[in-house]
Amino acid sequence: MDWNYIKSFLAIAETGSLEQAAQNIRVSSTTVFRHIHALEEQAGVRLFDRIRGQYSLTDAGTEMLVPARQIMNSFDIINTTISGSDGVPSGLVRITAPTSFSYFFLPDHIARFQERWPDIQIELLSSNQEFNMTQRYADIAVRVAANPPEHLVGKEIRTLQWGIYGAADKYVPTKLDDLLGQPFIGASGTLVSYSPYKWLDAKSRKPHKQTTDDLIAMAYLARAGCGLACLPSDIAIPGLQLLAPLPEITANKLWVLTHPDLRNISRIRETMRWISKSLKHEPRLLLSATPAT
Repeated sequence: MDWNYIKSFLAIAETGSLEQAAQNIRVSSTTVFRHIHALEEQAGVRLFDRIRGQYSLTDAGTEMLVPARQIMNSFDIINTTISGSDGVPSGLVRITAPTSFSYFFLPDHIARFQERWPDIQIELLSSNQEFNMTQRYADIAVRVAANPPEHLVGKEIRTLQWGIYGAADKYVPTKLDDLLGQPFIGASGTLVSYSPYKWLDAKSRKPHKQTTDDLIAMAYLARAGCGLACLPSDIAIPGLQLLAPLPEITANKLWVLTHPDLRNISRIRETMRWISKSLKHEPRLLLSATPAT
């Protein structure tokens, strides 16, 4: 049985989408479809129900899920052992990171890293989703979470404080109570469930004229002068002024993580060390405003 068939099977099982599975494993949709068809031919059973473009596991597919993951893990262990046997820091390292870090912070640090380790190639996967790590689509994860997933190892690098931000040419730091009387950009979609926006909805005294389901979009709306924004420090784009910190909002935790069986591979170890140290001392992640008295 071709291991690429197994890889495609697991990608569809995870995403439920032919297109998303193909994107995750970096092949064409046609290739994934062909792999699944061949796998079903070999197994003699249908592995997925296909309803309105979505794929869901049949009973036979569900039974195959655990052994398929075991097969994939076995291939991963073999590849890891071979690629890391000489201990030389070279080869490909895939890093998955939230969009804010992929856009605003990691490029500078990766550029300096490449000067130090020119034989290591970096693939940066910008995503706020966890799927990049679950099937070994990435080697290192930069993640913002209260606690890391149990199947990954690493360490907490720092905390990311929340604050109220506004356009630098329009607002100045002042008392929190005064700011709550200003118009804010509100949350929509999944952001509505975030505790900072529940707090804001309870405290702000003006209705939101603009809402968004994306933190970076919220930052750009605030920079354009549409209103104030409640943001963590990693979203504080140039042109925004921190108007007041929000110590009552629980800070986010920043982690750098990998798989347990990859942490001693030299290229993974050196990349993790560089990224961890760089982000730990990144001055742009600090709150800098002095609260008004």
